[in-house]
Amino acid sequence: MESPLLDYLAKLRVVVGYLGEREQFGWWQSSFFSASSQAFLAPVFARTQFLAQCAGVTRAAAKVHDERIGTGHVYHLFRLPEDMEQDLHQLLHSPQLAQAVTRFTTNQETALNFLQQEADAIKATALGPIRINKTEALRDLSQWRMVCAHYSRGFRQTVEIFPYFADSV
Repeated sequence: MESPLLDYLAKLRVVVGYLGEREQFGWWQSSFFSASSQAFLAPVFARTQFLAQCAGVTRAAAKVHDERIGTGHVYHLFRLPEDMEQDLHQLLHSPQLAQAVTRFTTNQETALNFLQQEADAIKATALGPIRINKTEALRDLSQWRMVCAHYSRGFRQTVEIFPYFADSV
């Protein structure tokens, strides 16, 4: 997979995962990016703490997304095709990425600003699950900017929105 898309997806996954946690908007009940969680994870995952946080928040968010959207031939930010998941996992091992993304998860407003800056402008009012496009569009960065815009709107308006890709409506 091309690097700009992979980098974008990694940052988007971490920021949306952070914002959806209990201490921010409470879309899922995890706290992997909270100060207390970091203190707990540091001794156990000394060199891979960021990776552990990402894996934890991904599972928590994927569970909620799957409950709202469904499973099958449906993909979303927290459950992608296997090759994309493997590429993301490899990228999340990068200390440079961890350092870059961590600055977006220092507080809620910084994370929201990241989403707003990275999102495409959309005029949408739908809530809940929102089909973005067919699964063939998963590797199109412009489609992920729309996903970002939907999440940004959801968090700013405090309404749950779950963008996804599927071949059938």
